[in-house]
Amino acid sequence: MTIDHNDQVIALNGSNIGYDADNPWKNGAAPDSALRANGVGLTQLEGAQADAFKDWFELSGKGHGPVKAGFIFIANNANDARKETQLLEDEKTGLDGIDPGKDLPKGLSTDPESGAAKNKKG
Repeated sequence: MTIDHNDQVIALNGSNIGYDADNPWKNGAAPDSALRANGVGLTQLEGAQADAFKDWFELSGKGHGPVKAGFIFIANNANDARKETQLLEDEKTGLDGIDPGKDLPKGLSTDPESGAAKNKKG
C-alpha cells in the first residue's frame, strides 16, 4: 500500500514483502524477518515520513478501513510491533486463499482435470 500525504509518498510493507513466490513455505506462511512478523508487514519510518504517516493514520482512523480495523497500526519499537502482530495472527482479512477440497461454497466442486471450481449441476 502506498500513501501520498503531506507531500510524502510512503510505501507500507505488506505481508508478502521479501517473499519468494517460487519457493513457497509450508501453508504459504513466509518466515519472520525485519520486514515481517507473524504474517504482518513491518515498515519503519523516520522524520518527515513518520510525521506524515502519523497525520494520515489519525485521519484514516476516523472512518472505516484498515486503520480502524487494526490492520494498520503504529508501534514504538520492533518488540512492540511483534507483540501487536501476535494479536492479529488469527484474524481473517477475507483475502486469504481457500482450499478447494474443503472451502468451496455449497453446490460447487473441483474439476478433477483442470482443478477449477465448477457448478455441481453442470
